[in-house]
Amino acid sequence: MQDKHDLNGIGFAQQLTRHMGGLSLFGLSFTSLSMLGGAVLFLGPALAAGGPAVIGVGWPVLTFLGIVTASSLAALASAIPTAGGCYHWALSAGGRRMGLWSGWLHFLGTILLLVTTNLLLADWLYKVMETRLGYAGGGELYYALLIVLFLTQALLNVRGVHSLGKIAGISSGLQLLVWLAIILFFVAAAWPASYPFQMLSGTDPIAGSAPGNSSQSGMLIGMLMLQRLFLGIDHAGQMAEETRDPRIIVPWSIFFSSVAFGLFGFILFVLLLMWFPLGSEGLYGYSDIGTWFITFWTKWGAMSNTILLLLIISFMWMNGNASVAAASRTLFAMARDEAAPFSNRLSAVSVLYRTPLRAVLAVSIVAGVASLVLKAVAAGAMTPQTTLLQLILLSVAALHIAMALPIGAKLYGEMTNRNLSKLKGPWNLGAYGVFADAISVCWLSISAAAAFAFMNPVVLLSITIAVLIGGLLIEWKYRALLKKVPFKVVGSIRFSRRSIDECIRIERKFPQH
Repeated sequence: MQDKHDLNGIGFAQQLTRHMGGLSLFGLSFTSLSMLGGAVLFLGPALAAGGPAVIGVGWPVLTFLGIVTASSLAALASAIPTAGGCYHWALSAGGRRMGLWSGWLHFLGTILLLVTTNLLLADWLYKVMETRLGYAGGGELYYALLIVLFLTQALLNVRGVHSLGKIAGISSGLQLLVWLAIILFFVAAAWPASYPFQMLSGTDPIAGSAPGNSSQSGMLIGMLMLQRLFLGIDHAGQMAEETRDPRIIVPWSIFFSSVAFGLFGFILFVLLLMWFPLGSEGLYGYSDIGTWFITFWTKWGAMSNTILLLLIISFMWMNGNASVAAASRTLFAMARDEAAPFSNRLSAVSVLYRTPLRAVLAVSIVAGVASLVLKAVAAGAMTPQTTLLQLILLSVAALHIAMALPIGAKLYGEMTNRNLSKLKGPWNLGAYGVFADAISVCWLSISAAAAFAFMNPVVLLSITIAVLIGGLLIEWKYRALLKKVPFKVVGSIRFSRRSIDECIRIERKFPQH
């Protein structure tokens, strides 16, 4: 009830059900950062581009910067516990225009994240069916796999956060158990390793960059590909209106999931790197690390191999579910504030399932159509590596800019001694918050700039045109919203013109239970 009253004070009715607890939300947040799925799908290409130093040097750097960024985002989530996430954080710290930019960038970045995940998973499922079952269904099988992925993810999200939270919690627990089994297997059953630990520094003869890349550019590309695994670091923030005691549970979920992912991921990736046989192919052999990782388990029998295969598929599928949940909540929050087209429809909440049903369907349809179009361009074959790289770079750039805007606005306010009491929640870093925010903004800006630097010129031109058109639409919407009653009140934040009495009348259709 206290959570409901806090939400009413901001100007929103409690329509969504607060089913998420600490374990469920941590599970969703940790599932957003896919460790085992990332080892299968992203580790090989990243290593092939930059060599072992991508893990030995690059991963600790990414982990440190990821934890610092998570701390900055956690502080904002503690102060503003709404479904809008980055959109409302930027709106509160930098005003309506910045809120619109951050919200739409975050929405588009999450859509790209979902598209990339499901494209890779569909490609991998096709390869598994071809090698294990001897079945090659042709190009139409790719489309069928994509449709099944998006349909099942939409159905789970429509069913509500209660089911999503339970499955996410189970998924994260299974990931940790599989991680432990892998560690024990490598250390106890497969010792000694193929290569020494020193290879991670990149000075060993088998290390270095792949032919055709400079060591610097290969290292940066590899780090950017691994940065894809940290995207989704703030997904827990979008679930704040469906979480009990969100000012405490949401920030801790964001922080702990980043710490656990960085630590456990480093141990797993190092062991895979030390045991993987490169052979005569050199660094190019790393592109097959995902296949080797699966078949390696046949030493424990065909059953263990099959179980691991099914678990990794489920982990990647849940990674897509987390993206659907985050993108739909952002769209729902923006529609509720009349900052998105078809606001009345997209802001509707299902009385039966207590979810933003139409926002979930809109996200699934948009991402599904985009995936099918990209697959059609690939003529129903495996998605080209260059296309996947561009999608990863686009999602990194969009999401990092979206997160940098609210953190940067908050930092600017702190440096100019503005009254930011409304941006201080119970979870904060105190005097160290300024330094964390400064590091976060610098890192997010640099990584976004690096992503743009490696984009295809045609993609860059398309982005420029899209940004110009999007900027005009955002400016038009911004001027339209200025005519409405201001959302800010002295000493606090108010996002809606609704009174508490109006919120209570709406809530009669959505009783908490």
